[in-house]
Amino acid sequence: MRTFINKFAYPIIGAIFVLAILLLIFRGSGNVVPVAKELKAFYVDDETNEEFVLPANQMPPLTGKDGRPTLVLAHKFTNGGTTVITTYLEKYSDQAIEDLKSMPNDDPRKPELLDSGRLIRLPGPNQKWVPINSREGQRILNTPIPGDGPLQPVLPPK
Repeated sequence: MRTFINKFAYPIIGAIFVLAILLLIFRGSGNVVPVAKELKAFYVDDETNEEFVLPANQMPPLTGKDGRPTLVLAHKFTNGGTTVITTYLEKYSDQAIEDLKSMPNDDPRKPELLDSGRLIRLPGPNQKWVPINSREGQRILNTPIPGDGPLQPVLPPK
């Protein structure tokens, strides 16, 4: 082993040096993925049906114009641009929001609470909010969308 190290010491040190530089370069380029605060999402006022484009890094329901939590996340899809439809609305339960506020950021239960606290419903009057992981929630997620062509999510302009 000592003979090997003596014989190839400079190439080994050079390879380690190059790897260290590459790690520093690629580790420093962390902004390749867009920062969540720069992403936008569609929100709808649950009472007035008025639509807004706001930062996506917020937990709905958000405060509406009347000061009450009425703004919910709207998920939109298109079949290639000819038809755009709001497929379902989403918000977090009051209990989930309260639990998350009191939970430290590194709590391992946080992702599970984020998922289990999500409520969804179909757009339109007289639709009930249901847990996303319930049978009714899965039915909403699998509701067929009218139109031809492959479905694509619709994102607001930047």
